[in-house]
Amino acid sequence: MASSGDRMKRVEYTNTITPTSEERIHELEATKQNDYDLPEFSREVPVSSKKRETGHDVAIEYEWKTNDTPIVRVKRIDYRDSEKLDDLYRVAARDGADSLTFKHNGSTFILRRTAREIARALYNAYGKIKGAIESIVGYLRTALGNDYVISKVEHESWSFDRRVARDDIRYADVDALDRNGKSNLCQMITEKIAELHAENVIMGRFTLNNILFSKDDMTFTDLRKMRISRKRSYVIDEFKSMLQYLFATGIATREDIYCSIAYYTTKNEESAREWYAEKKGVSKDNAPEAFEIACALEEEVYN
Repeated sequence: MASSGDRMKRVEYTNTITPTSEERIHELEATKQNDYDLPEFSREVPVSSKKRETGHDVAIEYEWKTNDTPIVRVKRIDYRDSEKLDDLYRVAARDGADSLTFKHNGSTFILRRTAREIARALYNAYGKIKGAIESIVGYLRTALGNDYVISKVEHESWSFDRRVARDDIRYADVDALDRNGKSNLCQMITEKIAELHAENVIMGRFTLNNILFSKDDMTFTDLRKMRISRKRSYVIDEFKSMLQYLFATGIATREDIYCSIAYYTTKNEESAREWYAEKKGVSKDNAPEAFEIACALEEEVYN
């Protein structure tokens, strides 16, 4: 136990789990909704756990009898103490899957497999980045050695990614959108990426699978490629690539492209000026007015 003078709270204890046959039956009954499609051998509990709290962060390590089942069994999980994840030691999905959705204690979460360093970086960066990004609440390592970043879905949502369309996330078919629906989607994407780029943060790669939207809002999901841009002009290159993707897939029309560029360059004027200066080989101080920069960017999109 830390001394009273410590400002950081640290608590560590070990809890040995030895359920009786009766308790075992209760455990299976309590979780059968999540495990209805899993074989009996995977319905297990860890034999022991060790919990540590530091400030607002919690870490729990679990010990298992064996590590040879394909179910996701948590070896270690790190999360914010505001989340109800202290009893998350198993997920009803196959360990090693790239992306998966599950429900726990009434909330919906997405696991995305990545390197542990990336998962930890996303966890530490969340809250420091202003913008329309999903809520990163923790990360974990499985008994088979795979690492996942954990995001929380705050509302009933829709996704274009079938892999995560489960529980409170419904699948959305982009081909089912009419022309107005696609134009509105393009507008939402433009507004959100302009907000993110204003923080000099780039997605690193963008597809429709990076979108999670509700009735009233949209967020970017799957942040495994997200990073801070080394140069402000790089955000313009990403925006250009994003518009090219939306145009090539038939989501954005030429009119949508024009409106998106006009909006974006107004919100990210300094980045746009730096990008133009590099492209044209002039100093940023000699870059033209916003309209001419927007025209140059529009030409780049179609080239």
